[in-house]
Amino acid sequence: MLLGYASMLLWNHYLLPRLRLPHWLEGGIDATGSLMVITLKIISYVINYSDGVLKEEDLREAQKRNRLTKLPSLLEYFGYCLCCGSHVAGPVYEMKDYLEWTERKGGPSPSPYLATCKAVLQVAVCMGLYLYLVPQFPLSRFTEPVYQEYGFWKRLSYQYMSGFTACWKYYFIWSISEVSIIISGFGFSGWTDSNPPKPRWDRAKNVDILGVELAKSSVQLPLVWNIQVSTWLRHCKLAIF
Repeated sequence: MLLGYASMLLWNHYLLPRLRLPHWLEGGIDATGSLMVITLKIISYVINYSDGVLKEEDLREAQKRNRLTKLPSLLEYFGYCLCCGSHVAGPVYEMKDYLEWTERKGGPSPSPYLATCKAVLQVAVCMGLYLYLVPQFPLSRFTEPVYQEYGFWKRLSYQYMSGFTACWKYYFIWSISEVSIIISGFGFSGWTDSNPPKPRWDRAKNVDILGVELAKSSVQLPLVWNIQVSTWLRHCKLAIF
């Protein structure tokens, strides 16, 4: 617990203010996202370590896979909490996966360059669409007098398009975070069952854009939006309750 507070204090009161960015000085950078990520990591770490002292036969498969039987070192702990590729916007991942990656367990991973290029292309598309759409559908227009003059259908269509536009900002943020994890090799999560098998790079995947936009119901959204946090919630809720 003390290490958790130390990690948050180190980032919030020392590292982030020293970025010296204009937006930070003006109060335009919101640190709550990175604090949320580190909080989820700490809770996950605590649960996994507590699972390590329990009998293996009493645990579920996810608990067996992620349990920690040995207390990580201080360097490993801070490396996990403050990993630069995912600290600001996620994704959240397990301590055991991080340790196995740093120790090069599981054998060599395939080349990440093709997957990285695909992820970079997705980043470019997300950024381009957002920059194109946001001047046409700004959220600030809801408070302008011109919006009050719109008819019902125009208001409804504008609400849809402004929400659609805002989504691309999150698509961009999660996609660029995915790039950093993939190119490091940490994004590799195994092989597909196809013939020949193909590498999977979904450990850092936090959003399925087509899945979100073409979802048939709101029930499907947690599976395709903020994917890693949704997975974390399912595992940790079961572990706690």
